Amino acid sequence: MNNRVVIIATDYPTHYDKHFRNRLENLMLRAVRHKDRFSQIDLPDLQAVVNNNISRLQLKIEGKYTGLLDLMNYVLENRSFPKINPQNAHNYLTHAEMITLNGIYLYQFLLRNGFDTHVIQNYSLADLKKVLDPKPLAVCISSNFIYLDEIGDIASEIKSIDPDIPIIAGGLLVKKVFNEGYGVFPQTMKWLQTFHGKVDQFVIEFRGEETLVRSLQALQKKKDISQIPNLATFNKNKELVFTRREIEVLNMNDSCVDWNAIPDQYLRKTVPVTTSRGCSYRCKFCTCWKLCPQVHYKSLTALKNELRQIQEKNFVKHVRFTDDNFTANKNRLKKVLQMILDEGFTFTWSTYARAGSLTPEMVPMMAEAGCEFVNMGIESGSQTILDNMDKRLEREQIIDAIKRLNANEIYGEGGFILGFPGETIDTFEDTLDLVNSSRLPFFQPNLFYFSKEMGVADDQDKYGITGLALTWKHNTIDSAQASELMVKMVDEVKYGYHEPQVSVWETFRLLRGEGYSSKSIYKLLGYKSDLRKSFKNSEGHPPFSNDIETTLDQFKELVIHGKE
Repeated sequence: MNNRVVIIATDYPTHYDKHFRNRLENLMLRAVRHKDRFSQIDLPDLQAVVNNNISRLQLKIEGKYTGLLDLMNYVLENRSFPKINPQNAHNYLTHAEMITLNGIYLYQFLLRNGFDTHVIQNYSLADLKKVLDPKPLAVCISSNFIYLDEIGDIASEIKSIDPDIPIIAGGLLVKKVFNEGYGVFPQTMKWLQTFHGKVDQFVIEFRGEETLVRSLQALQKKKDISQIPNLATFNKNKELVFTRREIEVLNMNDSCVDWNAIPDQYLRKTVPVTTSRGCSYRCKFCTCWKLCPQVHYKSLTALKNELRQIQEKNFVKHVRFTDDNFTANKNRLKKVLQMILDEGFTFTWSTYARAGSLTPEMVPMMAEAGCEFVNMGIESGSQTILDNMDKRLEREQIIDAIKRLNANEIYGEGGFILGFPGETIDTFEDTLDLVNSSRLPFFQPNLFYFSKEMGVADDQDKYGITGLALTWKHNTIDSAQASELMVKMVDEVKYGYHEPQVSVWETFRLLRGEGYSSKSIYKLLGYKSDLRKSFKNSEGHPPFSNDIETTLDQFKELVIHGKE
């Protein structure tokens, strides 16, 4: 009986240029797909302006959109972008080499349920023909880090090698898109029908592991799957059909990873760990809390055992705590920090944090316990917008938290949403002032993304919201104007730096694991920011000016000598 299962955890191209161009293409495809739904705005025209402004946030060298890791590889290869492949990827700095918790966790879960599991941590580095030989029972694709259009492309490539291999897709994005079942928009349903012949089953559940196992067992025994809950499949008429819904019970201790059982080939110098799932807040721009409305925690004993195993793997240098809100429960946070201190763990760590939780007592304790970086959902520097969002956060709390982090040498990244209903030039200026006056080291400007699942959709008439995703307008601003504010923010922030689309925290965790100090990472992003300003409105082709040559030389020097 075939029990071999292949998991595709994510698909991150080896160069940022492809990742970003894919992003722009997917955004435009969605705008075109839904353009007939709205008579008051032209979705494709709006998206074209948004795409142009998002492109203006980028560093472009020799015609390629370039992230920090690409730039580091570029200077080390004597001003040439390397061609990264599965054989040489370990010689370069690339997000394609990072591991994600979903792949590790599914590997362990399926192994415990009797399946011979192979993980493709990153599709871009996979030798697909080799992986598919011998023929697996199924290929399972996670949507947590992949767009559905990309899943369709991956599935098509797999089917071109062997059309009889069943393909199952699941994860957070599948849950969001398919959650309404037969109630999804007709345009969306029509698009989902195009996955016929590519993806055979979609698992629609926040967790979905039990559903996946039952589906795989049915495939082994060639049994009917119509009675398995939480699935979307295609009937003989190529139409999507949905099985009943059944919430899977979430026990966080069961999700602990036995790191001793994970082959070293699947691990890196930075590893992800989750201590809780869910968020107790109900911000009006967020949909994630609806998928997991309660917060679930691992026991301290279970977490301690997991971290001990990581400590024993001497090559792991950095841990990324992936919780939705690691710091929200202050009493538990204090116990976790004390446990880390008592154990004497030597790895450094980073995490998500809520600014209101970063108290005078907690921040020094976090620093002592090895915390070096936190990213916060600050969202706005305007109290009006924070209140509109139901953020339950005061502007002064944010400023105090940032200054407290700076004083304790913990680098902070703030995520900001520009264009939320009520946004004006004045509220934007409040945000810009907050970033500059607090000397926030890193920031991430994001354009407001509208969907009917958000809490703010209940106020749609109040704010005059029309449109969807990144193509919208409301009473005070539209997405084209708001995307202009993103460019203005990047141009006018005085002390902080950003890493567009990727976000600084993803780059930080990789480079920290590779031995670069926090201070070096900050300086490297500073040089990248200087180059973007120098190359503004150009393709960045050589020969370069003397100033650019000097910056590139200084940058290379830091790349070579910036490790601890």
